[in-house]
Formats: sequence, C-alpha cells, structure tokens
Amino acid sequence: MALSNMLISTTLIIIAFAGGLALFSKAGDAPGLNNDQLTDCPSKPNCVCSENDRSLEHYIAPMPLLPEQQQQAMLAVKASIIALGGQIQDEQAHYLASTFSSKLLGFIDDVEIRIDTEQNQIHLRSASRIGYSDLGVNRKRAASLKSTIQHHLDTMTGKPE
Repeated sequence: MALSNMLISTTLIIIAFAGGLALFSKAGDAPGLNNDQLTDCPSKPNCVCSENDRSLEHYIAPMPLLPEQQQQAMLAVKASIIALGGQIQDEQAHYLASTFSSKLLGFIDDVEIRIDTEQNQIHLRSASRIGYSDLGVNRKRAASLKSTIQHHLDTMTGKPE
C-alpha cells in the first residue's frame, strides 16, 4: 500500500511540474528578426532553422519560391499555419510569427517564417520555448509546413499537383 501511495504522489508531482512548465512556456514571444533574418537556434536540439547553416543539427533547407509565386506566398503561409493548427501572433509584409501548442500539456513552440523575395526563398524557424529535447517535433513540423505551403502555392498558381 505504501508503494502505491508513493507512486501516486510521485506521479502527481511530475504532472504538477510538467503543468507548471507548460504554463511557463505560454509567456513570451517569438524571438523575431535579427538583422532582417530569422534568429539563430540556441545550442539546444529543440530548434530548426533554414536561415543559418552553421549548425547541421539545426539546419533545414529553405523552400524555393518561384518569382510568380511571390504574390501568393504570404497567403499560402497563413493558410498552412492555420491548417496545421497554429495561431498567428504577428504578421508583417515578409515575416510571420505563429505558435503551436502540444496536445498533451500545451507546451508552446514558436514558428517563424520569412519570405526572401530577393533570393526567392521561404525561410522557416521552429523552436520550443522551453525544455531541451523536442524528440524531433520541430523538424517534423517544419517538413509538414513546407509541404503544406507548397500545396497551397501550387493550388493558388494553378500548378498541377
């Protein structure tokens, strides 16, 4: 009986701690742009970014953008964020910040997108606000976003799928 009470107490403590961390993750904002580029990832493995390839652990390739798709790019980005369950937090001409929350405890991840009209690319950054490892969630989200954005762009510009 004492062992089961200890297990219950330990479980409750872990749940309370995780819940506190989830609440803490709701505070704050996305890091935003730094010298007109997405902010570099910290050293923790819970972030991916296409803007800087100095760290292969964090690097993802940017999306190519055809010149004729530039007009629809931000619309495709917004539609994709919403379709995948994100919430738009800030929108500028060529930059968008959004948040995604985990299903279980509601941890917040920031997703930022910058459209580079000079290089014809869409840059992405997806990062957990707190914690160390994300078990690859941000990398998977970035891949899903890229695929969804491409689908929306192809639909908007009449390209065959």
